[in-house]
Amino acid sequence: MELVNVLESEKVHYNSLPDDFKDSFHCNRQRDVVPACVVHPLTPGDVSAAVKTISKHNCHFAIKSGGHAMFEGASNADGGITIDLKHLDTLELSVDGQTARVGPGQRWGRVYEFFEEKGKVVVGGRVSNVGVGGFLLGGGISFLGRKYGWASDNVRNYEVVLANGSISNVNYESHPDLYWALRGGAGNFGIVTAFDLEAYELGPVWGGNNIHVLSDPLARRTTLGIQRPFSFSLRYLIQSLCQLGIQVATLLGRSTTSTAMIEALEDMILNEKGDESYFQYFLAFSYFQTPGVVAANVLHVHSAQPAPSSKPLAMLDLQAIGKPAYSTSSVRSLRSMVQEFDPYNVPGFRFIFHEITLRFNATVFQQIFDLFLEEIEAVKDLPGMFPTIVMQPISEIVRVGNNKNGGNPFGFSDDDGPICVLSICPQWNRAEDDEAVKASVARLSEMTMVLLEKEGLLHRWVYPNYASEVQDVFAGYGEENRGKMKKIQRKYDPEGVFDRLQPGYFKV
Repeated sequence: MELVNVLESEKVHYNSLPDDFKDSFHCNRQRDVVPACVVHPLTPGDVSAAVKTISKHNCHFAIKSGGHAMFEGASNADGGITIDLKHLDTLELSVDGQTARVGPGQRWGRVYEFFEEKGKVVVGGRVSNVGVGGFLLGGGISFLGRKYGWASDNVRNYEVVLANGSISNVNYESHPDLYWALRGGAGNFGIVTAFDLEAYELGPVWGGNNIHVLSDPLARRTTLGIQRPFSFSLRYLIQSLCQLGIQVATLLGRSTTSTAMIEALEDMILNEKGDESYFQYFLAFSYFQTPGVVAANVLHVHSAQPAPSSKPLAMLDLQAIGKPAYSTSSVRSLRSMVQEFDPYNVPGFRFIFHEITLRFNATVFQQIFDLFLEEIEAVKDLPGMFPTIVMQPISEIVRVGNNKNGGNPFGFSDDDGPICVLSICPQWNRAEDDEAVKASVARLSEMTMVLLEKEGLLHRWVYPNYASEVQDVFAGYGEENRGKMKKIQRKYDPEGVFDRLQPGYFKV
């Protein structure tokens, strides 16, 4: 009850949760967690008071920005104290228009809307309801990554509540060691109450989603020995009709193959240095349960200058594989790209994100695609099941941005070459299916890593924002950088408040 005395009763909720608290989490796995207390600070001073009280009584806690993490306890403390930063929602633009102050309680949709009205943009998330805090502290892959680097590399200053309750402005000049650690260090060093971001001018972009019908999964399943027996069911009839539809689409030149898509992605990665007009792209394969088909989605974002008719190099090979079944590519605002991405990220389901970093090779990724097809069979009939794998290149241009203002702890080197982030990210409905889905992801991950290790293509790095709870994120930063981060943590948190008392998220 001391928190009530320290913070005032309207900021502290004991035993009964605020009405909108549960639904503010993206993933139902997080919604299942019930904290004993929720704190809603209104100021950095409130956060300071909460940290001092938590430290004094050795209470376990979690920090919530947008609540978009995908596993239990990541930003919600089971039986403990959840510090919900939603009211720390500052949005300000400096007088000179160069710096944007953004509170951790903001979500990216509102951030883009606010700064777009002022003719500015910041490097941020790609989904409207993703929170600012966790995204920026985990590095941040953005639509503007190839132009400006990681989102975290565009933070000029952090306003941070440290373990002793002090409030500090942390930047390259004031605290270069802590500034370095915060750029990818998650919540291990303090609670950020405001981010000062680089603000840029940005006109329209050319981009959108391009969905391609794949004609080869059925044949590939047959080659893999996967058989789906005949059934007198409506689903079997629908799936049979959909296969007939794919054959018609193929005759009309409106389908492609997984092989063509994968080879096109490889060409894009190899050609990326020759095209400075594009900002980001990725390739996703998803299984649609009712029709029983696998489709491919290519999302791309380019500068609208030069005009799209000039056919940017990075899109040439994808254009050569045939017209997509559905395309939204157009000249538009960056905010509209984020809004378009929202229907692919609907809250209120159960999710797993599991990340593997690799050096891309089309032949090997074709084998990974076949492993994905095999693993679909184990979970395809679970209610609401939506298996997906996503391949996102992390270009050399993005990694070079790591040197900005002292760099960050990710530990990339000039010898890494083009690398990619592979996300295994299924979605499903029921809690009773959790273990089956986790086992499926574990099998696919293990087989993929064994294959990549064998081919010499596995990279040690793990992207924090797409990692699952079973992954050791900071081991991927390299032994030297992890050791440096531990030393910095001991310096600013000698009592281990953020290590001992915050058990739910990744630990240095």
